[in-house]
Amino acid sequence: MPIAVNVKEQQIGSFLKLTCIVNIFHEHENPYMEKIITGFNVNELAMVDVKFDYNKRQKPLNCSILALNHEKAKYGKIKVKVSCQEADEPSYSEWICNDQYKLIGGRLICDVYLNDVYTSLWNINITANKVEESFLTNFYNDIDFTDFNLSALDGSVAVHRAYLAAHSDVFRAMLRKEWKEATEGCVQIEGVTRQTLQHLKDYMYLRTLPDKGLEPLLLLASYYLMDDLKEQCVSKLALNCTSKEWSRLLEFAAVNKVSDLISGLMLNPSTAVQKKVEDLEDED
Repeated sequence: MPIAVNVKEQQIGSFLKLTCIVNIFHEHENPYMEKIITGFNVNELAMVDVKFDYNKRQKPLNCSILALNHEKAKYGKIKVKVSCQEADEPSYSEWICNDQYKLIGGRLICDVYLNDVYTSLWNINITANKVEESFLTNFYNDIDFTDFNLSALDGSVAVHRAYLAAHSDVFRAMLRKEWKEATEGCVQIEGVTRQTLQHLKDYMYLRTLPDKGLEPLLLLASYYLMDDLKEQCVSKLALNCTSKEWSRLLEFAAVNKVSDLISGLMLNPSTAVQKKVEDLEDED
C-alpha cells in the first residue's frame, strides 16, 4: 500500500469539509503512485472523488478532484467551489461539473516524516449550487418592462417586481398595494451603494456573485431574508478567504452576528494559523 488516505467528512451548513491524512511509504520504489477516494456527496447536487498522486522523480504530492452531477441533479448544470489552504499555494477554484479531474494544489514538503512514512494533512472545503439557464439573461437586459426601482444615495437599479417577490418574502410583502413603495414603484435602501444593488440584481437574474463587495451584499441578503443569496455569499467569502483577510472577516461576522460565516471561516483554521505566523514574522 504505497499511498494510504484516511478521510473524515464533516457537513457544516452548505459546506462539505474533507480532512485527509495522506501517508506515503518511502520504501516503495514505483516512480508514480496514486490513490482515489470516491463517493462524497455535496448537498445531493454533486458527487466528488478525491485523487492524490505522487511523482517520486519530482517529489510533489498533488490533489485533484472529480465532480459529477448527483443523480438527483443529473439534468441540470451544477457548479462546485473548492478551497484548499494546505497546498503550497492556497487555492480557490470553481467550475461546472464534468468528467475531468481538476488539480486543486500540490505540496513539496510533508508535515511529518516518521519511520520512513511521509504524512501530510489536507483540509478541503467544497460547496455546490445549481446554475440557472441562460434565458434569464433576456429579462436581465430588459428595460421596457421593468416596473420597480431599488434606490441608493448614488443611484438606482431597475428591476421587475415579480423577481423581487420571488426572491424575498420581505419584498413580496412590501410590494402589496397597501405599502407606499408599491404605489411609488421605488424603495430607498439605506447604507448601500448602487453597486451593491447592481450585485443584488446580478444574482437574482444571473446567479452571479462579484469578486469584491460581498460583505454589504451579504448584509442586504440577511435583511431581506434572501437565504439562498446569503448562503452563496457566505460560501464564497469563507472559501476564498486568505490568511490576511481571516481576522477581518471573522470580526465582521461577529459584529453583524452572521453565525454561518463564522462557521465557514472556522472550516479554514489554517488561515488563522498562517496569520499568526505572519504576525510573528512581522514582530521579528
